[in-house]
Order: sequence, then structure tokens, then C-alpha cells
Amino acid sequence: MSGRVLLTVGTLLFAGVFYALMLKGWRGRQRRQGDLPAPSAAPEDPGQVVVGATHGLFVGTTTSGDWLDRIAVHHLSDRSAGWLTVTDRGVSVEREGLPDLFLAYDALLDAAPGDAVAGKVVGKDGLLLLTWRLGARTLESGFRADDHAQHRRLADAVRAHLPVTS
Repeated sequence: MSGRVLLTVGTLLFAGVFYALMLKGWRGRQRRQGDLPAPSAAPEDPGQVVVGATHGLFVGTTTSGDWLDRIAVHHLSDRSAGWLTVTDRGVSVEREGLPDLFLAYDALLDAAPGDAVAGKVVGKDGLLLLTWRLGARTLESGFRADDHAQHRRLADAVRAHLPVTS
């Protein structure tokens, strides 16, 4: 075999081993997060629309306070184009190619513009960050609207419906 063929085979072998290790790590994360319940399904009647469908990118979900700890179960870490709608019952995220996500106000803790989630760092207020509770865990999901000026408006609409806590 020539040196070029050996180099190609070696590179492919290295890439294959590296990919297998990444897959093993991701599956280990899924096992560790296996106790996390599935998010509740969207209600038949999502309620009165407060802010209409805003197109953007669902960036993913992490453990709150740790923007690199992706949630690997229930498609919560998967990025997808979609539409976010704020209703009087909660926040609905319709994701292309993935199950829709509905966050009722009793699960939502906060909404605010932010700059990082799930390993994605953007400019100041370049994301809408939704902090919510699923089971015993507090999570944070990011949505990047096509029009970044909408993040403040969406956060204010969500916060207006959150229960008052002392």
C-alpha cells in the first residue's frame, strides 16, 4: 500500500473511533436523563392567542444554570426551525420534523432575552430563554426568532401570564 492510502485509511479509522466515542457519550447522557418525564402534550384548545406565531429556530434545552448540559431525551436538545406562539394558557413551540412542545404557565418560571443556551452563543438578547420545570428538574429552552427584536416582546407577554410568587 502506498503512503497516501495508509494515511486515508488511518484518517477514516480515527474519524470512526471518534464518532463512536461521541455516540457512546450521548447515549450515556440519555441513560442518565432517563428519569425525566416526557413533556405534557399540547391541549386540544391551546387558548386565546396573545402573540401570534413567530418564526425562528428552536435552539434546544439545557439544565437551568448550565448552558452546556443539553437535555438529550424527548427531542428537547434537537434544533429545528419552528414557530413560537404565546397563548393565555402557555407557550406553544411548533417544531418542523419534531414533536411540538407546549409549556403551560404552571410549569413556566421565567422568560427573558438572553445570549447563550445549548452551546450556542449569540449576540446580546439574541435568544428568548424560557425557564421551566419538568418533573423535579428546572430546564431552560432557547428560541431564536428571525426578528430578534421580538424576544423582549415575547418575554414580556409570557411574564404577564406567570403566576405571582412571593
